[in-house]
Amino acid sequence: MQTTLQSFTFGHQSLNIFVPDTVLIQKEYHHQHVPYWAQVWHAAVGLCIFLQEHPDYIKNKTVLELGAGLGLPGIVAAATAKQVCISDKSAEAMAIVEKSVLHHQLNNVSCKVIEWDIIENITIPEVVLLSDINYEPDAFAALLMMISHLLENSCTIILSTPQRLMAKTFIEQVLVNCINQATIPVLLRKKQKDISVFVLVKK
Repeated sequence: MQTTLQSFTFGHQSLNIFVPDTVLIQKEYHHQHVPYWAQVWHAAVGLCIFLQEHPDYIKNKTVLELGAGLGLPGIVAAATAKQVCISDKSAEAMAIVEKSVLHHQLNNVSCKVIEWDIIENITIPEVVLLSDINYEPDAFAALLMMISHLLENSCTIILSTPQRLMAKTFIEQVLVNCINQATIPVLLRKKQKDISVFVLVKK
């Protein structure tokens, strides 16, 4: 798939990653929705800002980004973390992330195709990054089960999400394990959205 380098700015930092060519991917998925992984969303940028402002959560830690799409938060985390695995269920997405990893010569980053809802596929790291994966109500039960499994195994989860009314009940359930939260305004593609970030641990 043809890609281009796109620059994203958060805080005082700008970072280039590879993204699919917009015109070509729209042609490829002409009769379907363009896949969610094919662009960077506000929640990913919000998570990057949070990691910049709170590096101690991932400093010298093993980090896994699940449902990563184009992997921007995972790539940002690589500057601070000991080891980062960026994962998504889409092999196409992981092929593009691998190009970004090579572009930045990140020796502490790996890419892996993982279905996050199959818990057995997940090797438990110290920290898991979840960016905007709570967009489909039918998946909330499986998502909560996965979060519970990670927390039970002493994993810290950093979850970023736009403030969606339909996800209110889901957020109320994860707040039980929240030790820190922030609201981060993100401007992306000329649209500003408030992104909520939650740090979850087993209590």
